[in-house]
Amino acid sequence: MSVHDERNILHIGPPRRQGDTEITPAMAEAVAARIREAGGTLTVWAVLHEDVYETTFGDGFYLHVRGIALDSADARKLVALAGDSQWAKWHVKSYQLGLVNGVPAFLDSWPKSEEFRIGDFVAILTEIQPGGTVSRLHAGSGRRKDGPLLSLP
Repeated sequence: MSVHDERNILHIGPPRRQGDTEITPAMAEAVAARIREAGGTLTVWAVLHEDVYETTFGDGFYLHVRGIALDSADARKLVALAGDSQWAKWHVKSYQLGLVNGVPAFLDSWPKSEEFRIGDFVAILTEIQPGGTVSRLHAGSGRRKDGPLLSLP
């Protein structure tokens, strides 16, 4: 059962905020197909970035999705690739995706401190090539399109 949360509504079309990724019908369908292939529930492991400076001195603890893997081992490899530092900490957490009216959605709630939307997951999941198990990891501080993007060998 999906969660009723504004962040769980997939917006297809031009982005609502400048600089965000546009979710196309083809992107939504590609993720929906992965969910169907997984039997209706797709478990993914998100690589989440914590800005330690903001946690310590700023607005508080927040996590942002920077990469996604289809298994926990690859998610941990992405974390190792980036590495924690004085001002950046990486977390791995699993999420279950399903279909609501044929559209990808989170099946469980997630805290407000995890600042992402279903569209963020759809955009990153479409980066995973057929037969692949992991996206690239956005290791920068700006928008994903600006990089840098790290890849597993």
